Amino acid sequence: MSDAMGGAAGSGYGVAPIPAAPAGSARPTGVVSAVLTVLTCVVLVPLGAGAGLLGSFGAGWLTRYWDAGPTAQGLAGAGLLAFVALLYGLCRLVAWGSRRQSAALAFAAGYLAVLVVLVAYVPGGDVVITGHLMHYGYLFGTMLALVIGVVHSGLGRLSHPASPAR
Repeated sequence: MSDAMGGAAGSGYGVAPIPAAPAGSARPTGVVSAVLTVLTCVVLVPLGAGAGLLGSFGAGWLTRYWDAGPTAQGLAGAGLLAFVALLYGLCRLVAWGSRRQSAALAFAAGYLAVLVVLVAYVPGGDVVITGHLMHYGYLFGTMLALVIGVVHSGLGRLSHPASPAR
């Protein structure tokens, strides 16, 4: 006995089955995907470099009131931890938005390239990131956050086993 709406007999639903999407329209081809990945990385390397430049100059503010006492030092430490957590989240967000681990790697490479350059002496003889405890925390904290962010951005594909064939 067939349903009045064209459904299968005994289904109890008056809804017709949804047709499948045409083949090839769900995902871009290999060449298009590779080009989009390269273009994404070309955009994310300078974006990471800009974030590294702003973050490194902003790290100088962590030590501005260091001599004011333990309250200022505690606030500087909390600010550093918040910034490192924000950087980790940004790295993961970049990977999630592009659906590729290579995007997180491009962002981290731009950030770390600027960080390495700013550790060196500038022509005037001053350094951007000094030998202060908070600056060492900034250097190693941001490097660790970016490395963990890149590594964790690729684990999503590994944690989902392939569905069994039916």
